[in-house]
Amino acid sequence: MNEEKVPFTKEQLKSFSKDLLIEMVLSMASQMTEMNKQMALLTERINVMLGDQYGRRTEKSSEIPHQMEFCFNEAEVLITDATEKQLAEPTVEEIVSDPEKTGSPKKRKSHAKGSREEMLKDIPHEERECSLNGKDLECDRGGTYKEYCNGDDTTRLEFTPASFKVVIYHIKNYRCSKCGDIKRAPGPAALFEGSLATPSLLAGIMTAKYINAMPFYRLETAFANNGALIRRQTMARWMIMAAERYFSLLFDRMKEELLSEEIIHADETTVMVSKDERKAGSKNYMWVYTTEKSAHPVVIFEYQKARAASHPKEFLAGYQGYLCCDGYEAYHTLDRNITICGCWIHARRHYSNAVKALQDNTDRSDELNVSREALRRIGELFDMDKAYRSLSTDERLEKRQKELRVKVDEYFEWVRSKVGTVPPKSETGKGLTYSMNQKNYLLACLSTADVPLDNSEAERKIRNFVISRKNFVLIDTVNGANASAILFSLAETAKANNLRPYEYFKYLLEEIPVHMDDIIDKFNDHLEKLLPWSEDLPTGIRKQ
Repeated sequence: MNEEKVPFTKEQLKSFSKDLLIEMVLSMASQMTEMNKQMALLTERINVMLGDQYGRRTEKSSEIPHQMEFCFNEAEVLITDATEKQLAEPTVEEIVSDPEKTGSPKKRKSHAKGSREEMLKDIPHEERECSLNGKDLECDRGGTYKEYCNGDDTTRLEFTPASFKVVIYHIKNYRCSKCGDIKRAPGPAALFEGSLATPSLLAGIMTAKYINAMPFYRLETAFANNGALIRRQTMARWMIMAAERYFSLLFDRMKEELLSEEIIHADETTVMVSKDERKAGSKNYMWVYTTEKSAHPVVIFEYQKARAASHPKEFLAGYQGYLCCDGYEAYHTLDRNITICGCWIHARRHYSNAVKALQDNTDRSDELNVSREALRRIGELFDMDKAYRSLSTDERLEKRQKELRVKVDEYFEWVRSKVGTVPPKSETGKGLTYSMNQKNYLLACLSTADVPLDNSEAERKIRNFVISRKNFVLIDTVNGANASAILFSLAETAKANNLRPYEYFKYLLEEIPVHMDDIIDKFNDHLEKLLPWSEDLPTGIRKQ
């Protein structure tokens, strides 16, 4: 190997003047200092990336208790979590409890008397007798066992795997004995011409994919294991046709309801579409819009080929109200009738990254302390606002404008004093810059009682799509992407309205085809009865 070349030889250095040597040493020291700074920033960035990939995925911090703390932009990372916690065998109550209401319990909790009956009441019941017969009733001492009192009752929960049944309809024809007129008995309606598809089958596929995040190739395998060979391409085609033919008008009506709300949330994430008529590797986006604590919760997904500002402008055309979102500049170009409300969880993200990356770095303790103080101050805002939730609207607004505003103003004054004291490209510096750049939008929550401090509502609603995307990786066509937007919208809105997704999908596929030929006014009237919040939905579709 050749020796590394040096800029000067020993002989040349000996010939240099003292002043020149001093100047060279100072220059090299300056370069080393800058290199060390860059190395520190790179090390911090690597620690953040390693934490995202292998560490704890949430942004929870002891400095900010009692708050839900994952950001949508980090949801892609969050869903890769694998629990390491080994739980004891679950009880019946834990198995059948509603995860949408209770969440995943961190520890087993005792249940009040009668809670088992409450949790099992919507599941079909069957009674079986456990008795003795024949020789089992003969006692070794010569007697015979006879039933003498009521025995004990015990409950178990059984599961029947997915099964298929081929139904052949024998459709009879009738002829009038007098006039010869022929009448045909009504047969089952066909969802698609010449197709075997039924409402129950399509509802099962929709539930598996859009609720349980199971991709078509896994469904194909699962169906084959149960005796039905249904190709994934067939299932994809069915979903596209169902979305376009039966659910698109329902989707449009749900969008109308969303845009009538005073407060909505918005966010977006990437999605891969293989055949979008652009060069390979082009980014596609799935946008999400959702209501905030509404009597008629709505979640709308919209597929777009880009992240351009024109997309939310077109979607929100004519909307007047509050839009909760992150700091993406596209939202800041919307109509003036829309008040943009920033997300305080996003404001703390860089601080959280800094704390995780620098916790063992004593050389950068000043930066660490700044981030910790920022987290404490933002956490205080959330704690104060949480305490206002039980108050009336007027009281809550008064508290925000008087008490909360003081703390918010103090935070921004503190941020202003810290800008320039830490490297601007560090996570701490990025956090300070983010807050200053987003100040007007972060302040917007103070002008109303009901706008939340964060954009968590959109982040929660998008999570199932992110999980599903991790499983299916890409969508084949633009039509498939548009259909997915409709079906994910329907699925998430059904969940938000406390419906049983399978039963709801099945009911829609039974009802909508029957009324497709109705005149438009009559069809629209019937459509209103099919909306997820309709009181006309049959018993059994809505969870108790």
